[in-house]
Amino acid sequence: MTDWDTAATRLGLFADVLPRAVASARAAGQGDLAAGLPASTFGPRTVTEAALDEFFIAVNAAVRHMPSTVDVSASIDRCATVADEIAGLGIAGANVAQPVPEIVGRRRKVFGATGYHHIDFRADIRLPGSLAELDPYEASTASVRVLASGTARRPWLIWVHGAAQGRPDDLYAFRAAHLHRRLGYNVVFPVLPAHGVRRHRSLAYPGLDPLTNVSVTLRAIAEVRALVSWIATHDPSEISIVGTSLGGPVAAMVAGLEDQIGSVLAVVPMLDMHATLAHHMSRGGSRGAAMAILMRSPAVRAVSSVIDPLGVEPAAVPDRRMVIGALNDRVTSVAAARRLHAHWGGRVHWYRGSHVGQAFSANVRTVTDRFLRLAPPA
Repeated sequence: MTDWDTAATRLGLFADVLPRAVASARAAGQGDLAAGLPASTFGPRTVTEAALDEFFIAVNAAVRHMPSTVDVSASIDRCATVADEIAGLGIAGANVAQPVPEIVGRRRKVFGATGYHHIDFRADIRLPGSLAELDPYEASTASVRVLASGTARRPWLIWVHGAAQGRPDDLYAFRAAHLHRRLGYNVVFPVLPAHGVRRHRSLAYPGLDPLTNVSVTLRAIAEVRALVSWIATHDPSEISIVGTSLGGPVAAMVAGLEDQIGSVLAVVPMLDMHATLAHHMSRGGSRGAAMAILMRSPAVRAVSSVIDPLGVEPAAVPDRRMVIGALNDRVTSVAAARRLHAHWGGRVHWYRGSHVGQAFSANVRTVTDRFLRLAPPA
């Protein structure tokens, strides 16, 4: 068991990468029929993919600034102070509808062979109650990358990225040119707060301050909803939304709050960021276990209830909802994908690999394209 007290002991997580990868790939290869999960395969590919997940986790642990247990405990105490207030708002009270945002900048750019517009916009977003003073992006400018033809009655697709993304290379990772030229979508890639050009050196998101996590997530949801309002002014034939990993719950929330969203796809979604953080923290010896207990406290669950995708129902009909889960997901866990699918109904695809591995999977790309092609034609 490692502990989080020093950088040296955190680096010890790298020694566990391969043993954990082998054990998890073997377990996923057995499946869990009681939970509705088919068996994956066990072999060099699945072990390698699991090792990529474990390496990603180890790198994040090694470079992450770890606050003291006293500081984390104080942040949980702050949650307890405002838990009744925030939970009392409910999802509808904490997530208000957003008008069309003000476009404050538009620049034509090229990434590789893909041309796009980098658009800066300002939305009038005011977080409710005690969360307002925690908003590090109040009155700030948000950014989005857009590939659009200018043709009316064309379908639009919003793709919400995951953690540590939000850079121009998202256009390659999410196949922007393919989505635009081959599938016929106008494509929108919002840059989430604390990512890409919007990074704050002093802000860790997701981090170990739950109130900050909730406030930043509420802002992310509001910004994407503002983009939905903006897209609606372009007379779209349909608006679809996809979210990957950290972007999954944001996309799910928007799909449940905006009637204009006709299709929703969550790819290896993170369902509960604080439970996910607690799961990974529990690997870190006695100090990590203590922090994990704090992150699972009732106060944290209460303040997180206003960003819980299981508290909303997408407007899209069940056949236009889909979850893609990875059977050996070591980052966000296959259980999150299973729970979201159980809530949504609709379609599901179980990728026989890992969280990171799905990003390189031809199988996942084919399934994604098939789902997106089912959208009504322009």
